[in-house]
Amino acid sequence: MRNELKILTFITLLLFLSCKQSSENKTEYNQNRELIPNPEGLQKDNLAVLKVTNEECKCGENDITGTKTDTVYKLSNGKRIALCGYRNIENKPINFSEFVLSVCGEKNIIDFWDATQTCNLRTKNDTLIVEELIDLPTKKDRNYETNIWVIVKVYFENNKVIKKHFINKNIKRYSEKEIAKTLNEYENADEKIDDRKMELLNRLFISTISENKKAREYFYKFKDKYKIDGAFSEEYNDLKAMLEVWDKQK
Repeated sequence: MRNELKILTFITLLLFLSCKQSSENKTEYNQNRELIPNPEGLQKDNLAVLKVTNEECKCGENDITGTKTDTVYKLSNGKRIALCGYRNIENKPINFSEFVLSVCGEKNIIDFWDATQTCNLRTKNDTLIVEELIDLPTKKDRNYETNIWVIVKVYFENNKVIKKHFINKNIKRYSEKEIAKTLNEYENADEKIDDRKMELLNRLFISTISENKKAREYFYKFKDKYKIDGAFSEEYNDLKAMLEVWDKQK
């Protein structure tokens, strides 16, 4: 009988450890990206999911996040837009990545944002505003801070959804002194590629949108000078694409 109790205790312990490990792995996998209801009062002008479940306000069918609603945004004209996706709960205020938007009661989604995009959402009267965030070296001493890069406005005209995309042209520009320092860093840098050189690339980007021609020249020469590949090449291509979009929106 004593041996049987020992065996039973051992099996129970194994099951407990197995469940604990599974839970820890799941937490590690999800990190801070969770499908959770919107806590009451967390985001002003939003409705908690629990308050709208009876109205069946779900997202349209999609292969990105499914149809489970996280947050519902109520516009001043009575329209409601559902968000289905993942919260970055470590950020205050909480923002979202990898999500879709859908008009309550409609089968199709309005649009989607992937896992590489981080966005704030807010309402202003009859418009839902999506602000895509990006870190750029625009802070004091050319350090990094979070900027709004793209602004998407979602609203209705004659019951039809309208979307308008804008580049935020109010991003801080460099002073002449900051530009001169950036150019000097490029001209005197060695040809070893590392994280510090990628910081320099980002500063050349800000110098370029600050309308400095020499910085623009150095920005486009950067990839040939350093023969970058892999993640560094991806970052360069992203900044190059951003610059092209910036130039198109006058």
